[in-house]
Amino acid sequence: MPNLIADKLELDGLLDRPALQRQMESAANAARAAGTPLAALTFDLDHFKSYLDDQGSDKAKAVLMRVAKLLTERLPAGASLAHLGGDEFVMLLPGADLQAAVDKAEALRGEVATEFASLEGPSPITVTLGAAASPPGSDWSATSLLSLADARMTFGKKRLQPHHNRVWAGSLPSDWYPRFDVQPGVWPSQD
Repeated sequence: MPNLIADKLELDGLLDRPALQRQMESAANAARAAGTPLAALTFDLDHFKSYLDDQGSDKAKAVLMRVAKLLTERLPAGASLAHLGGDEFVMLLPGADLQAAVDKAEALRGEVATEFASLEGPSPITVTLGAAASPPGSDWSATSLLSLADARMTFGKKRLQPHHNRVWAGSLPSDWYPRFDVQPGVWPSQD
């Protein structure tokens, strides 16, 4: 993408990548200590590159600002939202199990589709989300939680039909798990 990823897009009130890492560690420590779940949602806008190429950087930045505003307005109490750059976002949901995370993701997926249904461009702007929640017990890390949510989003976007506008919280192919510190069968999943 031209300069949009390279440029630091300031989205007020959203964490950046380093702040997200700190927030995730803090939330994971608190969840493990209290024995409560922690969930993460990863977001990737669908057709954003096509929109950027067709409509230009200024309009693409305006779309990102609208997405950030929509997500911020729907942020549950105690939750955090981060912009990782480009068209990627992460939402941390303290106290949410996998079903609650999937329910939130489905609601957000529908709201993004509705928000951008009439947007001019080559394809509609929608969102694909990956959802993950901590396993029972205390033997898990914030990094694994985020990695699993991100892997699920990537799998949903690249391997499942249609390749856009979906939420995935299911199992991954067995060869994906060695890429990050996640034991298959230990972490909650929906298939």
